[in-house]
Amino acid sequence: MFLSPELVAQTREQTLNNLLGLSSTCLSASQRLSDLFSAAGRDALHHGSKQVAQFGHGQLDSLTSFPAVLWLENSARTSRLIDSAYEILGETHKSLIQSAEAQVRAFDQIVFATINRAAKSSPWEGEIALAAMRTTLETAERTLHGMSAAAVETVDLAENEVHQIAENLTENKQTTRPNGRGRTTTR
Repeated sequence: MFLSPELVAQTREQTLNNLLGLSSTCLSASQRLSDLFSAAGRDALHHGSKQVAQFGHGQLDSLTSFPAVLWLENSARTSRLIDSAYEILGETHKSLIQSAEAQVRAFDQIVFATINRAAKSSPWEGEIALAAMRTTLETAERTLHGMSAAAVETVDLAENEVHQIAENLTENKQTTRPNGRGRTTTR
């Protein structure tokens, strides 16, 4: 029941390619998250400096609506930040699911080869048991593929929900503005 050197080399290559792809995805996601959070930090500092500049120039009438306006603007920015972060994490999660499925297929390839080799040198009773093992493994592979597809679809749905929430918060921020007399009005 020895495996051929070609099959072992092919399995190693598939495993290394899976790990390389997963590592690349994780590095890309961490870079994108780092860029996103640093941009959000710069945006928050810029926005905060504008608020301080208003107070420094004697625009004290904005003090009465300051908490509400600040909260609305921050909620819209935060919702966009969360939306972008969920998008990045969702793509990474989908890649992780696909990489895990590809790795299971690579290991199953070795098991199938072992079953085939064992079936060639087994008595007919053993062949029946090995055929049952092969069928079970094939069914498990199909089930895993279905579960992976469902998991990817669930991640897509979660991304869409977060995106819709972010859009709603951004729309609410744009329709509510201070009217200059210390109160907020809705357009």
